Amino acid sequence: MTDATKLRILVVEDEDHVRAVLRLALEQHGCEVVTAEDGVEGLDAIDLQPFDVVVSDVQMPRRDGVWLWRQAVAVRPELAGRFLFISGHPFGGPDHGSERERFLAKPFTMTMLWAVIQAIVSKGKS
Repeated sequence: MTDATKLRILVVEDEDHVRAVLRLALEQHGCEVVTAEDGVEGLDAIDLQPFDVVVSDVQMPRRDGVWLWRQAVAVRPELAGRFLFISGHPFGGPDHGSERERFLAKPFTMTMLWAVIQAIVSKGKS
C-alpha cells in the first residue's frame, strides 16, 4: 500500500491495552492510525481530520460509541456506513439493526478486524 492509498483509521477505545494492540495491528497493515480514549476525544479527532474508517468501542466513559456515531455523521455525513463497532456485549447497532454500520464481538482476531475494514472500504468505493 502506498502513502497515496494509506487508509486513515480512527480507533476509539477506552482500554489502553486494547487500543494499543489495535493501533499496532492496523499500522502493520500500512494504515495511518489515530487513537482516542472515548467518544469526546473521538469527535475531536473527527472534527480535525477525515477518516476512512472509525473503529469504536460501544461502552466507554463520558460518551459512548453510539453518541460518537450520531455526532460524527452529523458533522461528517460521509462517515455513515464507515463505523465498525466493537464490544464484548450484545449490540443491535445505532439504528437498532441498521445494516449500514458493522459490528465485531470481542474477542475477535486481527484477521477478522482487517476483513471487516476491507469490506467497509470496498463498499464505500462502489
